[in-house]
Amino acid sequence: MTTTTDASTRVEAATEQTPAGGGIETFVASAAFGGFGSLFPPAAIARAATSVLRHPAPAIGHLLGLPGRLASTALTGRSDRVTLDKRFDDPAWHGNPLLHRLALGYLTLCDTAMTALDELDTDWRTKDQLRQSVDNVLAAASPSNNPFLNPQVWKETLDTGGSNFAQGYRHLLEDWGTAAKLPATVDRSAFALGETIAATPGKVVRRERLYELIEYAPTTNSVDMIPTLIIASPVNKFYLVDLSPDRSVVRGELQAGRRVFVVSWVNPDPSHTDAGFDAYTEAVVEAIETACRITGSTACHPIGLCGGGQLTLIAAAHLAASGRQKLMATLTIAIAVTDFTAGPAGSAHLDKARADRSIAKAKEAGYFNAADTARSFALMRPVDGIWHAFVHRYLLGRPAPKHDLLFWAADQTNLSSRFGADMMATALDNTLATPGRAVVCGTPLDISRITVPTYILGASTDHISPWHDCYRTVAMIGDNASFVLATGGHAAAIARGPGAKRATYRTGAPAINVTPDRWLEQSELHPGSWWEHWNAWIATRAPDTTPAPSEPGSDEYPPIADAPGDYVRQSTT
Repeated sequence: MTTTTDASTRVEAATEQTPAGGGIETFVASAAFGGFGSLFPPAAIARAATSVLRHPAPAIGHLLGLPGRLASTALTGRSDRVTLDKRFDDPAWHGNPLLHRLALGYLTLCDTAMTALDELDTDWRTKDQLRQSVDNVLAAASPSNNPFLNPQVWKETLDTGGSNFAQGYRHLLEDWGTAAKLPATVDRSAFALGETIAATPGKVVRRERLYELIEYAPTTNSVDMIPTLIIASPVNKFYLVDLSPDRSVVRGELQAGRRVFVVSWVNPDPSHTDAGFDAYTEAVVEAIETACRITGSTACHPIGLCGGGQLTLIAAAHLAASGRQKLMATLTIAIAVTDFTAGPAGSAHLDKARADRSIAKAKEAGYFNAADTARSFALMRPVDGIWHAFVHRYLLGRPAPKHDLLFWAADQTNLSSRFGADMMATALDNTLATPGRAVVCGTPLDISRITVPTYILGASTDHISPWHDCYRTVAMIGDNASFVLATGGHAAAIARGPGAKRATYRTGAPAINVTPDRWLEQSELHPGSWWEHWNAWIATRAPDTTPAPSEPGSDEYPPIADAPGDYVRQSTT
């Protein structure tokens, strides 16, 4: 790419906030962070210090008021914090007066620090950089991480005679032997690709340098004449849409009569270092054309997820600019930020200097390392990404949970150095938001030229691609865009397929001049999965069906392997 700048309940809760995914801004933050070493950015700290010296009253007020609040909490056992969070679920944190005051005091400290940070008279980027730093320090300082203070650890020690620490030490040695060197969040031995996860029957019908194209076997007598093509994020494996058989989006879509194809990306090694947006865009277009030729359709329904959402939007703009937009019957961009006017949070950690250092490191290795990405994802949500697993595995000595979504989240991939550089250039310069500024495959891109019906999805508690930022794509597309807000976090919202329990979503009439919060006020809440709403949306735009094929592929593209294929099995750890 070229630019004008040349560039269980607890498990359920954990999966709701899984640090997973592939929003473009998440990768950008990951690449810039470079792991723990850049957690405390000197420039941001200097700007914050200057702000405090210039306007000291707010900071001094919070600092002077903190001892009084802590003393009041210690004496009365009450504070402005009404409830404790999930780190303090054990009854002793509530029933024991000393422990209860300790937890409340700690949370009072956290609230004061974050309030003081929010009131700094400085730019949003500095605040977000420091918020990441402060959040990690506070998460590490939680009394729940201290074996001498955590009542659950005391109970486990008494129940096991101290063997929990011996087992925890063994877990520590196991985890230190991994590339990411983080507490394991999932028992990877509990799942087998193609057997207990990513097991929906299908065939690989095309294999190229960057991707495999999978066609899934229909489960209904008739299927859509226009196929559905799911384009996953290059940051994670595609099977977020094909988890355990009873939680598979692909299986649910097949039962709804869709004819489903999925792009499974390669896990890059040094031989892919030159593959950037140009190569990946060509791959998306190839996959669209292949799905059409196999099915005999003139168009398909491309769905881009997370980082694949931005890539799919780029491919759609390229098709529009080159007069081939009719290859798309509709377009769906799910939980992806494409306009970086005001964030999102991950992009606060990226500047030109950090980008250059990160790119130089990736060029030397030939790719952006998945282990660095995993550490940065964990640092984005340190309580869930690091410290919950720290207590669970090392202090309690318990095995990691067995959960398909956590298994997927831990199965991250490398990214080619050129692709990562293109992603960072897009975020730094916000090239997609200005017509003609981004050039892909020799084509200047203008998102507003996309005229096919477009479905844009956000997720209500997404910390990777915040839905307010996803909403800005509406203005880029124009009046032919629809916006839907799924309830849940980044990965969980996608993985809740048709028929998912406890799923809800919101719909409303998007308008270019309506703010996200105003849209939310006017929106309507519906029970069920957004995938069900998407199915109905598709049916009104492409209702024709045809008898289901008896065999996958075609004479031109015969099956070459069983799903889930070979690329998904390429591991980085």
